[in-house]
Amino acid sequence: MSRHAETGSVFPKTNTTGKPMAQPRSVARDEAGAPPDGAAFRRALMDIADALHHAEEGIGSMLSLTAANEDASRLIATLVHSPVSAGFSILRWPQSLLPPLGGPDDLEAVAASLLPLADDLPDKARQNIALAAERGGGELAGEAVRSLLGLPLLQPLWLGLDGAQRAEFHVEGLAAALLDLCYERPILIVVENAQWTRGLTGALLDALGNAVEDARLCLLVIRSPAACERPRGWMPPGTARRIVLPAPDGGPTESDGAGRDDPTTHAALLNALRRDRRPERIEWMAHHAPLAGDWALACACARHAGRRAEADCRPADAARHYRDALTALDRLPKTQRNAQRRIDLWTALTRTHAPSGSDAIKAAEKALMLAEDLGDRLRVARALSLLATLRWAGGDLPGARRAGMQALRIWRHTESPGQQVQTLIKLGRGLTEEGRFRHADTILRAAALAAREKACLLPGPTALAPVCIAAHQARCRAELGEPEEALRLARAALAQAEGSGHAPSRALACLHLGWAALTAQRYAVAVEPLKRAVVITETIRLHACQPLVLGALGYALVRTGALNDGASLLLGSREHARMLGIRRHEPQILTWIAEAALLSGQPEDAVRNARDAAGKAAASRQSGDEAWARLALARGLAAQGDFAAALQSLDAAARIAAQRSMAPLLAQCADLRKTVTPA
Repeated sequence: MSRHAETGSVFPKTNTTGKPMAQPRSVARDEAGAPPDGAAFRRALMDIADALHHAEEGIGSMLSLTAANEDASRLIATLVHSPVSAGFSILRWPQSLLPPLGGPDDLEAVAASLLPLADDLPDKARQNIALAAERGGGELAGEAVRSLLGLPLLQPLWLGLDGAQRAEFHVEGLAAALLDLCYERPILIVVENAQWTRGLTGALLDALGNAVEDARLCLLVIRSPAACERPRGWMPPGTARRIVLPAPDGGPTESDGAGRDDPTTHAALLNALRRDRRPERIEWMAHHAPLAGDWALACACARHAGRRAEADCRPADAARHYRDALTALDRLPKTQRNAQRRIDLWTALTRTHAPSGSDAIKAAEKALMLAEDLGDRLRVARALSLLATLRWAGGDLPGARRAGMQALRIWRHTESPGQQVQTLIKLGRGLTEEGRFRHADTILRAAALAAREKACLLPGPTALAPVCIAAHQARCRAELGEPEEALRLARAALAQAEGSGHAPSRALACLHLGWAALTAQRYAVAVEPLKRAVVITETIRLHACQPLVLGALGYALVRTGALNDGASLLLGSREHARMLGIRRHEPQILTWIAEAALLSGQPEDAVRNARDAAGKAAASRQSGDEAWARLALARGLAAQGDFAAALQSLDAAARIAAQRSMAPLLAQCADLRKTVTPA
């Protein structure tokens, strides 16, 4: 039985009025639509056939086809009925300029398109698709597909994920399901009108493209010639095989037709959409309002559509809508309220970019400049708070501290307690990583007090704020020489996290409980919470914490006698941190590696890693990490018999420890000094 899953009805093609849309044709062709150049058409079919033969053998590929819509339709029709595709399940994912009104959109539609692959009754097919996702991607990948298909949820951790993490698992789950199912029968996925790709479909195509070479899978991505002139939507990677069906000579390129429509028609459509209550109407109104010349409505709807996309964790869509709103603002009078809207839109654009990227910094700086020019203190503070977060993510800890302190001064004068709490937490976290433990502890105590008084004003999961505060306080108290209080705070953080069910909070609390125990040299106490932290971070893909968690567990295992297992985890954590570009964690991980090398009788490795750790920590102004690295370096040098160099490094470690009130480190420096000082 052939299981061709042609799912064009899942992504209904519509024009901008919402009515069924005929395939556009080039105006240079006659009514019947002349076929493309015969030789080019045959070559395209041969290229696709070659890719399908390889896919059957387990060597998948991605093809990028540029063709006019009617040529693409003819090619697909020929392909579907060709013997070369007879052994394939064929999925058709036509993309649309706007979301379907009242129908499944984006990944929900993709999930529904997979059901024919299971070759069973609908309910059983849903379960089989979810099981395929779980086999290929783990429990939460399966849970993600269950949620897309409307099945009951089974994994409690799913409820503790935030929206961005769920979106990642939706993408991962669908990719895992496809890669698992193609083992049984090869799959051809045809993505039509890729220039209109919206939502998370692009992220799914990225995931499939990264894995396609080792799968019985072929991706055929089709774009119109007009889209190649004005790139938008999802773009295939450079590794994709390129196929071009030539457009008719002298014929204009195709478009979505929006520019040719009469403004009166769009005004009428807007009036109809105002009475519609389906959520997707906002995107439609944002599309039609500028074409109707209603720039105030265009700005309002684009802003609303951007916020919807942000809430659904679709950053690319959100950025597109926010830019459209800025364009609409350019057509409106230059009033103070519109100036405020412009600042808010640049602030929102900041959130759509990766935190460590330059685009996010540029957008935040633009918002800050506009807010300062307008003299709007609240918006200045918001921009500064964002800049503090971005600079922290980029490893600029002093810059993050300066921006955070400026924001905090404004929040205090404007009586914004909820914002104060968030800024205090960011400041406390950054100061802790800088090694300013006394100052950080003071800031975090203020945050704890403010959070108790104004907990209802905290955005997001309220459990996260108190857990963050207590966890970072625990590290500060451990470094300041109060191990019992540190462990009490860390256990309190864990109890709050478990009570909330918030998975990232549980990982953070377990990490800091283990870290506090390591600082207090209670290595056996550290192992169990760090093992739990590893399980959680791996299960929920909490990448930001994974290197540090793995390194901490590796060091705890080394200290409790499991040298080989611990060393393996430590080396893996270093590579993981480098791969993810998390520079803040490298000095601490390298110091743990140096200490482990020394315990394993490898002083040369200890010296090399400790020196690397100290240099990286000094460059990033992480004085606490630098002090521990200098101590590890002194130990390694002493083991090599270079006592003069060891004393020099030891003096540097003790000097920083005294400045930062790091009592445990000072005590260890004193112990080492007794062994390296000549009698």
